Amino acid sequence: MSLVDAIAVAVMVLFTLQFLRLAVRGGSKKELFLTLALWSMSLGVWVIYSASVEWGWDFYAYVSLMFAAVTFLLSVFGLYRLREEEGLGEFQKEI
Repeated sequence: MSLVDAIAVAVMVLFTLQFLRLAVRGGSKKELFLTLALWSMSLGVWVIYSASVEWGWDFYAYVSLMFAAVTFLLSVFGLYRLREEEGLGEFQKEI
């Protein structure tokens, strides 16, 4: 495992722990969606780097990249819906 892989795994684990903490504690939906969006972006960057430098582009790299993209789009859609429900002024207070 290279240093980049170790750092990526550490970041993924930290985002996963934060996501689980927010989900179990019942934290803000906004924090939950933002954590999920950041997790999916870091997964996408790691997959692109690893596929370009180490693995090569194969079926599994494309599936992982599509999973990251779909997760990011769903979290952005969730944030958009939350903004519509709360209103723009209330939505921007916590950010």
